[in-house]
Amino acid sequence: MKVIDIFNPKGGNGKSMVAINLAAASVELGKKAMVVCQDPQGTSILYGKGGNMPFSVVSDIPKSKPDVDVIIFDHPANVWDIPEGNLLVMPFKPPRDQYATFIDAYKKAEAAGKNIVTIVTDTNQHRRDEVELTKAMKKKGAFVLPSSGVYGRAASEYRTIFDPALNKAYKISERRREFLQLATHVLIEVK
Repeated sequence: MKVIDIFNPKGGNGKSMVAINLAAASVELGKKAMVVCQDPQGTSILYGKGGNMPFSVVSDIPKSKPDVDVIIFDHPANVWDIPEGNLLVMPFKPPRDQYATFIDAYKKAEAAGKNIVTIVTDTNQHRRDEVELTKAMKKKGAFVLPSSGVYGRAASEYRTIFDPALNKAYKISERRREFLQLATHVLIEVK
């Protein structure tokens, strides 16, 4: 079983969006997935309650080993303790204040010997500094999830971007491809 921790102590960087859609991408790749929502805001739990998830979403760590291939922990904001798992997926937005917090957390995770997968989310294409940082991070191996209305539409209906109800959404195939590439990387390529 693969354990993936979605972690960034700064709020609003897309941890829950990544957790939910990474779980859905895992299902698309033939894996059984579970999301453990540890965020007091309960964003992932709201998705689970919406009833449209092809995987389970729980608020507590299961007491016995679940019958799944991948468990994704959606960690809360404002918590600087590095998760226990070996694989951290760290989304962040590129504005300077968001990046500064990410770098501090990244250095702590790196010092703890974690495997870290970085994701740049929601780059404002009208901000030169954000565009340049995104390009630099991509050169270093970061995944990039561009701003897209499909994420807002999916969120408003408590769906993942893989839900068939979104099959005709603008640029849906590109957004799905990005998440499938991310899922392939974290499930198969990262040991």
